[in-house]
Amino acid sequence: MQKIKNIECLRTFLIFAIIILHMFIDRKWCLCTLFPDIQLYQNIKSAIAHSNNGVEGFFIIAGFLLFLTFKPQTAIKNFIKKKYIRLSPVIIFSILLCVLGHFLSAMDFSFVPNLLTIFLLNSFGIKIAVGNNPVLWFTSTLFAGLLVYFCIIKYLPKFYTKITIPLIIFSYTAIELLQHGSFANPLQNYCVLNIGFLRALGGIGLGTIIGYLYKNNIDRINNFAPKLWQKIIFTISELGLFSYMIWWMMFIHKSKNNLIIVLTFVFLLILLIIRKGYFSKFLDKDIWVFLGKYQYSLYVIHYVIIRIFGLSLWKNQSEFVHTHPILPVVIMIFVILASGVLTYHFVESPSAKYLKNKFLS
Repeated sequence: MQKIKNIECLRTFLIFAIIILHMFIDRKWCLCTLFPDIQLYQNIKSAIAHSNNGVEGFFIIAGFLLFLTFKPQTAIKNFIKKKYIRLSPVIIFSILLCVLGHFLSAMDFSFVPNLLTIFLLNSFGIKIAVGNNPVLWFTSTLFAGLLVYFCIIKYLPKFYTKITIPLIIFSYTAIELLQHGSFANPLQNYCVLNIGFLRALGGIGLGTIIGYLYKNNIDRINNFAPKLWQKIIFTISELGLFSYMIWWMMFIHKSKNNLIIVLTFVFLLILLIIRKGYFSKFLDKDIWVFLGKYQYSLYVIHYVIIRIFGLSLWKNQSEFVHTHPILPVVIMIFVILASGVLTYHFVESPSAKYLKNKFLS
């Protein structure tokens, strides 16, 4: 399927926001914790406190693409194979980086949790296993959520919306009751309810509903030629929702119910997909597709790199950091981006080609 450029643009922004968040989250290896007296770091930490909500956008987009690319003839075992081939090689590489981090005294290596992480089982079930790369709760719950909706679409097509919508409502209602609408603590379990999985179940479900509506109305959407005043309304809506998303994720504000940002993502995604406003057409550029191919590698490895650099380098370079507080931020961003690009070209892409030829030929 041809890439939808606007979606890649949205995902590029989301991954950047999440990387910045993890550079300044409240962890002992992050700059804001290592150097609490540097006000710049504290300001950034406060500003990006809600960027974790960007994960909801990834879940919603994943559900949309699942429905759009679904093929009835795909067997469930092949679907599982494809997801493992897509997700696991970079995860394995990140675990190898954790081994390096262990030798650099940046972390204590956890064998069993890391092994479960490789097999996408770390957040798949009743008990959560937290390995040395905890952001990979996302890959596990993403895999679990996609598997649930793949089975619904494949085996229960007549009852699709009757099952999907209640699942979405259940997921977000549970989050509302258990965490007052907050998406914090994705590794939190309440009995058999995994908060990360509930986020995946709700977000992917919303994405599949958007995919369902889009796929069944694609001719009508393509044939609709809005008048000037309608284009202006679409453009104002696109700009308003995009600006609200940026404000929510990148600026200081009082904590609000996180379900608001879910609705923002839903309506923004719809507008960017149908491309009837000037702003969505302006974003419709090939550059986002080029940048988009690095997003997964960046997400998987960035946290490990931040941790290794924090405890192996910045912690021991206090004078340099205090003298040049901006440089560590610039260096970290450059190293993460370069590592993501290299990981894609030397791990993700060649591994996918080899494994597809071997197991999916």
